[in-house]
Amino acid sequence: MNLNILKGILVLLVVVDHNDFSRSLFPRFLDGFSFHVVGFLMIPFLKPAAPWSKDFPAYLFRLYYPFMLIVTLMAVVVAWLGPVTAIEQTGRWLLALYSANSGILKEVTHMALLWYLPSFISLVSLRMAIENSSAATKACAIGLLCIAHVFVGTYAASIRDYVPLGLLPALYVLPLAYLGVFVHRKVYARFPAFASFLAALAIFCLVKYLQMRAGLRTEVGFAEVADYRRPAALLLNDLEAVCGVLMLFQLARLPLGRLLELCGRYSLQIYLFHAFIALAIYTMLVRYAGHWTPASLFALSLLATVVLTVLLAHVLSRMPLAMRFLFPRSPAELLGRSTSRAPGRTAVSSSSAIHSDVRQ
Repeated sequence: MNLNILKGILVLLVVVDHNDFSRSLFPRFLDGFSFHVVGFLMIPFLKPAAPWSKDFPAYLFRLYYPFMLIVTLMAVVVAWLGPVTAIEQTGRWLLALYSANSGILKEVTHMALLWYLPSFISLVSLRMAIENSSAATKACAIGLLCIAHVFVGTYAASIRDYVPLGLLPALYVLPLAYLGVFVHRKVYARFPAFASFLAALAIFCLVKYLQMRAGLRTEVGFAEVADYRRPAALLLNDLEAVCGVLMLFQLARLPLGRLLELCGRYSLQIYLFHAFIALAIYTMLVRYAGHWTPASLFALSLLATVVLTVLLAHVLSRMPLAMRFLFPRSPAELLGRSTSRAPGRTAVSSSSAIHSDVRQ
């Protein structure tokens, strides 16, 4: 499986989900659309967890620092442009840095999508703790995660400000990740890639049809998910997530070209920057091409967003100073106490930092 192709497909689906024209074209499909974010969170499970080491805190720093930076900058911008007071915004900013739930992030930065990096930190930390424990402890932990999975939607709204680092989406996804990777290894990986893809596609289409027919909605980032009170909805939404990811796993086993690999290499930059570029493109298209069909507006805006974001990421990768302050690999590098990175290699280092522990 080519992980850069997988990340490229997933980040393109993220851009589609955040596209302002996509909702008018695929409203029912996107209402229950979750397998793209679950797929990103499932990638680390494709490789055994590494043991605890002194490098792990630096790895977490590489994940948290870009989140902290963009939340801080956007909090300042929102406070400057909006009616909120500086004291109120400071309190919400501190809560966003601690809790990182989509609700407070939307209030503070107007960018709910920033939940992913903190949730990824929670997920990889919990997974490392589980995998580096005894077999009995691991079994108990996974059992507890399965129990927690059916209660996340019940209590999310009341506790999300009290738990750290987007913990609720991580708790929800962890059992799905264990299940999805298990099925991939035990079933799909044993057959040729194209045959596995066709089988996974057929199963996903059936599940997605049932989910859309039932009119189900889910928002993993907000932890607005079905719970034990709606078992059929919980089952269908979970199947949509797992079956969708399994379909993409098989697709990533096929030779799909360098463009998707390039998007995968720059997946972190695309994730962080695409919303700003998409907003600018949306504004221009509405103003100058509002008479076009929704499909044309969607296609052009999607293409322009991806191309411009990749170009921006490539330009940044040639600027070591920018990469030092935007995507430092450690506190020492941020402070200028470590060796500078060579131009042209920084993009790979930063974009693969999210998934550096899952290369195959």
